[in-house]
Amino acid sequence: MEVNRLSPKLALFIVSFLFFFIGFVIYGKMTNTSYSDVYFLPIGLGFFALFISDIFVKLKSYFIFWIITVQQIIRYIVIPCLFLTDDKLRFGSTTVNEPYAVSMMLVELLFILIAYHICTYSKEIKEKTRQLNFLKLNTINTGLFLLFILIIVTNRSFLQKLSFVWDIAKYLKLKVSGDLESVSPLVSIMFPVMRAYIVVFIFSVINSFKVKQRTKLMLSVFVVIINATIIIGISRFSIVYATFPLVLLLIYFYPTYKRKVVTYTSVFFGLILMLASLAKFSGNAKKADVGGFFSLHQLNAYFGGVGNYAIGYDSYKKNQVSVFDQYYYFVSDITQNIPVLSKFSNDNYKTNIKFNNQIYGAGRSRDQIVPVSVAGLYHFSIYFFYIYIFILSILAFKFEAKAYSTQSPVLFFLYVILALGCATSMMINIGSLSATLFINLVVFIPFFTMINKLNSAK
Repeated sequence: MEVNRLSPKLALFIVSFLFFFIGFVIYGKMTNTSYSDVYFLPIGLGFFALFISDIFVKLKSYFIFWIITVQQIIRYIVIPCLFLTDDKLRFGSTTVNEPYAVSMMLVELLFILIAYHICTYSKEIKEKTRQLNFLKLNTINTGLFLLFILIIVTNRSFLQKLSFVWDIAKYLKLKVSGDLESVSPLVSIMFPVMRAYIVVFIFSVINSFKVKQRTKLMLSVFVVIINATIIIGISRFSIVYATFPLVLLLIYFYPTYKRKVVTYTSVFFGLILMLASLAKFSGNAKKADVGGFFSLHQLNAYFGGVGNYAIGYDSYKKNQVSVFDQYYYFVSDITQNIPVLSKFSNDNYKTNIKFNNQIYGAGRSRDQIVPVSVAGLYHFSIYFFYIYIFILSILAFKFEAKAYSTQSPVLFFLYVILALGCATSMMINIGSLSATLFINLVVFIPFFTMINKLNSAK
């Protein structure tokens, strides 16, 4: 008996109706006078879902689309709903600029929608990448493997930032005591790629074993899990970036076992993230409470919610950013994490410092992540703040498509990292994102392209 599947257009129409309903419920029950307009956010996402119905079939082939969608649901649905609960914002709760914050987020949706249509215009999405090859176990690749290990183990100051997820307290003690040594920014930027290369090389060694494919897969999954337990500082994002591209690699290396790869890694990956969250929110003396992560305050901070947009707009108006200041903010923010170029950065013109001073006062800075569109306010004014989200949305799709065109597992990893970074730009400071783009596009991608040519020539 044939079962009729729900058409994408009908499914999106139902989803849109649900979002509209949520918006009207929030409108009817909202008592928070400082955030009385947040009901527009789910309604805006409802219209967004309707307007992508014609291109949804193409969009769903991108993993980037689903990553952006999850963030949109949290930012435009979950966070507005939490304003109806007893949850409170710790910062920005009494803003008078909430209408501007809501308007900014709605304008973002418009330009993400335009980006979606540009990326899918008259193009079919390849569902499968080219055949990915394991690394050749030759002198060049083995030498790089050993060199990267040597660079990591000889940088003692950077090793202090690394710990297993169940031992985050050790790093926190060092940070609080002030005993952490200064870390080379070059090593910090290079580490994710060096780490990935080491893992991919181990995949290739495992592939050389004369055992069953199933056994090779299990050994490779074990390597991914061990790699995922190593966290940089207290950044759970470092686990995501270190794991997600490797899981994709395993799917393409072992296509027959796709479901098992996804199942095994999802279960263990979820447990590792939960363990990291427990360790982070527990502190040294507090009781473990991972539920704190799902509060209005935490979701707003981590996912760039409307509260942080309001804070960002407050700080922008307070600092009276002129047209001439915009250039200095742009240069300082973009170059601050890039080796050598960081000398052009000036603390007096950094949005992360201005943003966090708005939250904590002059005594604290560089703590909470600045939403990328708030940085856009400082760089391009209230009329063009959406430039970043528009460009980064397009780049995310382009980088994913580029990943599918390569046969090199290392280049695949690099393009996926770039796509993932652009797709999660609301959860990363623009300085960190620009450094990631710079070091990968200018250094690592040309370098490994050259390595591939040398390997092919041999």
